[in-house]
Amino acid sequence: MGSCEILALTGSLCYAGPVMRWLRVLPLFALGLGVGCFKNTVELETDPGTDEDTGDPPATTTSDITTTTPTDDTGTTPGPQLLLLAVDSSLAPGFPFQAIVNLTPGAGTVDLTLQWLSLDIGSTTAPRQPVGDVYAYAALPVDASGTFYWDTGIILIPGAANPITGEDLVVSIQANVVPVGTPAYCGVLGGTVTSPIQVSLDNSTHAMTAVTDVGNLPVDFAVACP
Repeated sequence: MGSCEILALTGSLCYAGPVMRWLRVLPLFALGLGVGCFKNTVELETDPGTDEDTGDPPATTTSDITTTTPTDDTGTTPGPQLLLLAVDSSLAPGFPFQAIVNLTPGAGTVDLTLQWLSLDIGSTTAPRQPVGDVYAYAALPVDASGTFYWDTGIILIPGAANPITGEDLVVSIQANVVPVGTPAYCGVLGGTVTSPIQVSLDNSTHAMTAVTDVGNLPVDFAVACP
């Protein structure tokens, strides 16, 4: 008598062999389903979706950059200038000493050269030819308004450039130089004549007028600020 028959007689449940085998593999089947679900979940999480690599480089954003040419912020006119300097001294107002000045602006500075012009006694216009030494002044500091202080040191005004007496003058000049447009620069001036006699140049004035050529100087020109 089989075991199921014996159990049947006692009223107990009996499961056939195939049923028992199915029950034994049921946990394995459930485990397989779980693994499959897990696998599907991983694939879904790592799916790149509809984004495709087209092989094109990443898009970049560019912005337009505007460059500007630096301008001189000192108030001086950019570029070299040729100027007629007229010094109306307190010695004899109305008969100014005259000179040619070359002015070259720098970065917050100016470079200057100075050469006197010949003048007949009592004249303001003739012959006005360059005469004597050329004096050079490098890197004079210029403030934000374009104003600068110019100390010539001890220099010689040749007699040929002295319209007052025709004598050589040894002088030291200190000038406050202010850009005004027309004339290009002007200001007050002081200093001293040290030879042939000592005389103060205080309360003198000056002006610098832009010119294009030493051989074409104006007949009318400023000798002080407007």
